[in-house]
Amino acid sequence: MPPGHNIFQQLVTKSDKFGLIVVYPQVFMIQLEPISGFFRRERALHAIYPMRMLIVCQGKGFLCMNSGDYPLLNGRIFFIPEEGLVRLDGEMSSGYWLSFSSLLYAEFLLQHLDPQAKNLFLNLSFRDLDPQKSSKTYNLLDQLKREIDHKRDMSYIAQYLSLFLGFTAGLDGYLAALTLDDLQQVLRFRAILEQFYKQERSIQFYAEGMGMSPGRLNKFLDRVLGKSLTVLIKDRIMREAEVLLLHSDYTIDQIAEILGFEQTTSFNTSFKRHKGMSVFQFSRLSIS
Repeated sequence: MPPGHNIFQQLVTKSDKFGLIVVYPQVFMIQLEPISGFFRRERALHAIYPMRMLIVCQGKGFLCMNSGDYPLLNGRIFFIPEEGLVRLDGEMSSGYWLSFSSLLYAEFLLQHLDPQAKNLFLNLSFRDLDPQKSSKTYNLLDQLKREIDHKRDMSYIAQYLSLFLGFTAGLDGYLAALTLDDLQQVLRFRAILEQFYKQERSIQFYAEGMGMSPGRLNKFLDRVLGKSLTVLIKDRIMREAEVLLLHSDYTIDQIAEILGFEQTTSFNTSFKRHKGMSVFQFSRLSIS
């Protein structure tokens, strides 16, 4: 399966056009649990998945790793590398223990190309959130917990987690100024866009999915994301085009059809306008 090509879809056996059927695996790839009580460093926290975060709502004591002991402070979020046991020594009045798979992290990296995102879990790091950001973080976690318990589609969970990581790591500066309701709306839009960007271009379609009028949706997107729906769809299509050109065996004609272009020439024109080079030139560069 090509990296980043809708990583929660497996391509198997046959289908009508390219000999492929898309199915969603039923494996859940995230663990989120409230955490509280007294802890001693002799006992490690259990994590199902390699990417780990500890969110301290109220606590005192230390997070203990091979690299040292780190104070548990209210509103502190730890980003914990894959290697090493995680131990607590102290009291957690309230907090969250989150772990998730490398596949979910890969979706976050596709949306955040800066080195800070890539290095987020390379070494142990933490951020201290102010009370306002802390409150938003806890509300987002409570909602994420409900989505996990209701076994929401994993592509939706991936979008939620990507937004949560971008917010808590400070990588998406625009999110910090948004209200909790705005954050939830951004999440909903991202999930709809991710599911339908290849087939749907109409603002009416996305407006109905968001429960808004087309005019209100465009104003909302311009306010919170600084782009129109047309630009957001085009950006997502071009990002997927680059992934398919780099990491799949599809022909250019097939990629154009997968991405909803009626003519390969239209695909090439859009790609050249976006990337500054033709599809063929980009493919040649990737080979070299």
